[in-house]
Amino acid sequence: MIVPADVAWSENGAVAAIPALPAAPLPSSESVERAAAMLRSGLRTAILLTGSALHGRGLRTAGCIAAGTTAKLLAPYPFTRMERGVGSPPVERIQYVLEQAVEQLKEFRQLILVGAQAPISYFASPGKNSVLTSPECEIHTLARPGEDAAGALDALAAALSYNGSNVPAGKAERPPLPDGDITLPGLAAAVGATLPENAIVVDESMTSGRGMMAATIGAPPHDWLTNTGGSIGIALPLAVGAAVACPKRPVLCLSADGSGLYTAQALWTMAREGLKVTTVIFANRVYNVLKREFSYLGVGDPGPIVRNLFEIGRPDLDWVLLAKGLGVPGTRVASLNEFAKALREGFESQGPTVIEVPL
Repeated sequence: MIVPADVAWSENGAVAAIPALPAAPLPSSESVERAAAMLRSGLRTAILLTGSALHGRGLRTAGCIAAGTTAKLLAPYPFTRMERGVGSPPVERIQYVLEQAVEQLKEFRQLILVGAQAPISYFASPGKNSVLTSPECEIHTLARPGEDAAGALDALAAALSYNGSNVPAGKAERPPLPDGDITLPGLAAAVGATLPENAIVVDESMTSGRGMMAATIGAPPHDWLTNTGGSIGIALPLAVGAAVACPKRPVLCLSADGSGLYTAQALWTMAREGLKVTTVIFANRVYNVLKREFSYLGVGDPGPIVRNLFEIGRPDLDWVLLAKGLGVPGTRVASLNEFAKALREGFESQGPTVIEVPL
């Protein structure tokens, strides 16, 4: 409640006008010129995008700048929304695992931030540097968080005399349908081979789904939503929000048993509202992220009490029965063929479905 209780029975009062949101400020001309000079320098440069720079006009302008300067477009691991697939400039997501992210970024000598902050690791660890960029990398902020990221890119394109006519677009290239035993690359290929046009992907598959974005870069146009911080449990309710906001678009929710259990009640909302959401639960029975972060502490192998905290079992969760109890039909798959078939059936369904993938 945001009003006093007596508002429910009191006389009507004056309704205040809702003030207009102020326009997001643009960066200074000096900031734009500095970014333009960096892109003209010939040094290996990346542009880190977030917010309005990852969709619509902002993304198209970023693609034009990248095409004209050979700069690489990046997105932080957590972002809100990215337009992807055929017709969109390719943007590479910074890796979640610290060592992989450092390896990914080590080539760049310049990094231009557009609405983003300088990339650091999710967790601090003893003896490890949390900064992901090379010590030789110069970082320049073109647009701060809260500033007009798309407008900043427009100004940068103008400073470089780019008119937006040369925007690179991903080409249609799906992976072949996989078969055989379940593997993580095979799961990603199945998603890439079946993802329908105009889909919305809600991705919280932090351990099991890291190949998903690479496998879907040549899929039909779609949007990609992620968890926006370090907490878990957002995928199922975020999928509800996406399906309510865009009822005609298919939603693919990529979650896992650990994160999904925080907000499993969202399945009931999907059933109650008849939402077109296909939810994939990667049942790996363990918090792998926590196991890896514990290994960074330098205190040896975890003892039985700590191991017990990392495991999700005794009893194992049965997501098919959980979904059924919440009104959503579910299936458990044992092969890549079954997974691809279940995905297609989910995308064709007019209501919610759950696919459990034991790993």
